[in-house]
Amino acid sequence: MDDRGGRDRRDEGPGGERRGPPGTSWLQLEMSKMLEGEAEGLAKAAVEEILRDAIKARLKERLGPRLEALGRLCADRIADDVEANLEIEARIAARREARRATEGQIAEVFRTHRDGEGG
Repeated sequence: MDDRGGRDRRDEGPGGERRGPPGTSWLQLEMSKMLEGEAEGLAKAAVEEILRDAIKARLKERLGPRLEALGRLCADRIADDVEANLEIEARIAARREARRATEGQIAEVFRTHRDGEGG
């Protein structure tokens, strides 16, 4: 509330004009239009869902076995690629570990020869 007769600023529109009675800032004065807009959006989504389901059903009816076979082939190709990549990663990791092991041996060779040992 303020000092102008108890009106809340939320009850005023731009420029100070009143939009409704005091304490009604929460009121949606065009609720029916808001609900109609929401309903139109939901109807559009529902139509899209029905169309998607109808298209899926028809494609499955006409091409189901072929599409499923194609899907399996594509999935197998992806799985083969993933497995090949994992094998390559494992080989690289094993090689990295082998190099680390020989680095210590190389350092030992230079230590030995620096100290005058070895031949």
